[in-house]
Amino acid sequence: MPGTIVLGVDVETASEDSLGYTKYGAEMYHELDCPVTWFLTGKTLEKYPKEFQSIEKDKFIELQAHTYDHILLKTVLIKVPKGRVVHGKKDWFINPGSNLEDIEKDLTKCQQVFKDVLGRTAVGLTTPWGYYRGLADRPDLLEIVDRHGFKFLRGFARDENDGNPVPFEWQPFFYEVQGYPHILEFMIHGFQDDFYWEFFGDHSTGETYADCLKRLAQKVAKENIIWSMASHDHWCRSKEGFEKKGVWLREFIKFAKGIGIRFLRASEFYEEMTKSKSEARNTKSEV
Repeated sequence: MPGTIVLGVDVETASEDSLGYTKYGAEMYHELDCPVTWFLTGKTLEKYPKEFQSIEKDKFIELQAHTYDHILLKTVLIKVPKGRVVHGKKDWFINPGSNLEDIEKDLTKCQQVFKDVLGRTAVGLTTPWGYYRGLADRPDLLEIVDRHGFKFLRGFARDENDGNPVPFEWQPFFYEVQGYPHILEFMIHGFQDDFYWEFFGDHSTGETYADCLKRLAQKVAKENIIWSMASHDHWCRSKEGFEKKGVWLREFIKFAKGIGIRFLRASEFYEEMTKSKSEARNTKSEV
């Protein structure tokens, strides 16, 4: 099988953008027969419980967590590329991480909302903004997310300058070294979304974001690697707003499936990686 894409969408705004995504996003993934995972902030799930209770039953879409209030677990310090403007800054941009007490409270509230609305807790967590190294350098944070029942993370979403793209040479890994061998880091490869491509992409060649995605898909297929890909619910409250994103996303999904890449929901990928790890361990013990 030439490569795997785990497509995750941060449905995070707790606004009509999120509501629009439950309609227009769901229609698109059904149209394309494409498995996807939506990572919801607790606020979003809390605001539109009936809509997401309906999505919970969907055969293509699974729902996982994105904290309750989009709280940062680590500080993000972006070195802005020369000649670019990122989040209004031309040199450095900083967004401070939260303290452990606030993170504890947020994740507790997030899981409670999942219980109240969906009757279960989440097992997957996308960390807001994402970080260089994910949580590999913060075993104290891994202890907290583990205690709250999260088994897989999308936390490694930036390069060494806290920018993008994240290279495909960095592939998903278990947090073995930190003492949490059962927690899988998915990463977020490439660009976090079209607006991050605007911030950090190479625009000198005339390549569009859709072109960029197709080029990366060809790499994934050729090298048979994993692409943990991200998008967001921003500006999706209307059909017209959604289509600004839906046009390139639909085109990309069709292209990737057309060259044989498979799409998996996040929990399916986690189960596959866990099984593969267990089989490799058993084989090693038999030698």
